Amino acid sequence: MRVLTFGWDFPPIRNGGLGVACYGLTRELCRQGIEVIFVLPRSQPTSGPPRFVFADIERNVRVYEVPSAIAPYYGSQSIRAVYDEFGRQIVSQHTMLEAVHAFARRAALIAQQEEFDLIHAHDWTSYLAGVAAKRVSGKPLVLHVHATAFDQAASENIDPAMYEIEQTGFGYADKIVTVSHFTKNIVVTKYQVPPDRIEVIHNGCDTHAPPRHAPTLQELKAQGKRFVMYHGRITIQKGVDYFVRAARRVVDVDPNVIFIVSGWGDMTNQIIEQVGQMGLSQHVLFAGALWEEERDRMYQNVDLVVMPSVSEPFGLVPLEAMQHGTPSLISKQSGVGEVISHVLKVDFWDVDEMANKILATLRYGTMQRQLVQEGAQEIQRLNWHSAAQKIVQLYHSLLRLITP
Repeated sequence: MRVLTFGWDFPPIRNGGLGVACYGLTRELCRQGIEVIFVLPRSQPTSGPPRFVFADIERNVRVYEVPSAIAPYYGSQSIRAVYDEFGRQIVSQHTMLEAVHAFARRAALIAQQEEFDLIHAHDWTSYLAGVAAKRVSGKPLVLHVHATAFDQAASENIDPAMYEIEQTGFGYADKIVTVSHFTKNIVVTKYQVPPDRIEVIHNGCDTHAPPRHAPTLQELKAQGKRFVMYHGRITIQKGVDYFVRAARRVVDVDPNVIFIVSGWGDMTNQIIEQVGQMGLSQHVLFAGALWEEERDRMYQNVDLVVMPSVSEPFGLVPLEAMQHGTPSLISKQSGVGEVISHVLKVDFWDVDEMANKILATLRYGTMQRQLVQEGAQEIQRLNWHSAAQKIVQLYHSLLRLITP
């Protein structure tokens, strides 16, 4: 079986969980005999077994006024007159949105040149590319929902251009995959998609033992400091402001706790100001966006990782932390909570309870060790191989349904 796959983000060039998920799923699909043609919007270094095709959309439109791999998380802002791949005029669009439509135009050309059995498009940035490929080929289309406009807005104040693209894509899709029941419910209630058109396939993680890195933070640890880490984008969706508010309550009880913020985003300056206003400058360290070995070293040396998301379709961070032997505290508004139980859970808005659970983890070594030991066993079943198997089954069932 040959699958024409569209995605915006793929390692080693990636800035979030989307690229990680695309890599893990694609790698395992190839191992299970699926021939994947992975189409990316621009030329870039790649890794893994699929055959890559680059749309090189920058030849048609200026795409890179903002970093392309992270831009999908920020929506559209400036006003311009632009024409989409159907020849319709669109207005009030940011450079990112122009790139999405340019990707779709290139996708139609690529679909005419390639031989394939079905189409798989990841995330809203690639939905129109998948639609364009379906329109010229007539092949079945699978859309993979990693996040929605409602997740990224963390409210009803969504980006209308992004919502329109999602609604268009869902209308054309033969099957929709969501990464959690949490996300499926959003697609059903906010986009009026019939539940039977949606398949929930949770993300996975790598389950092999990661390499151990040289220790860090040793001088501070020698002074009796304990460390709590946030890793992810600094946006309204991720709840970093609630993390800082919880930090204030923790430090009031235990001034030896230091909070580390790894990441960047459109709320970075706001969070820095919040830290200063709350008198936490000596207790919150901004590490920048840590990736690869730097991120893993930090996972291995902190005492707790917190994912306080306001709306998280899945959330790979706690799985990564558990893989490195560190317990996690996640919000109950996270899809990953559907598949893991050996983590602490709290409503994102309940900063008092968040602080209580942070303090409990730091104080009670037995509890911390239990979370680590049982969590390590739990993630063994949450692998990309199992997720890919479910995708393959979906491919076969869809082809049987569509083929006369």
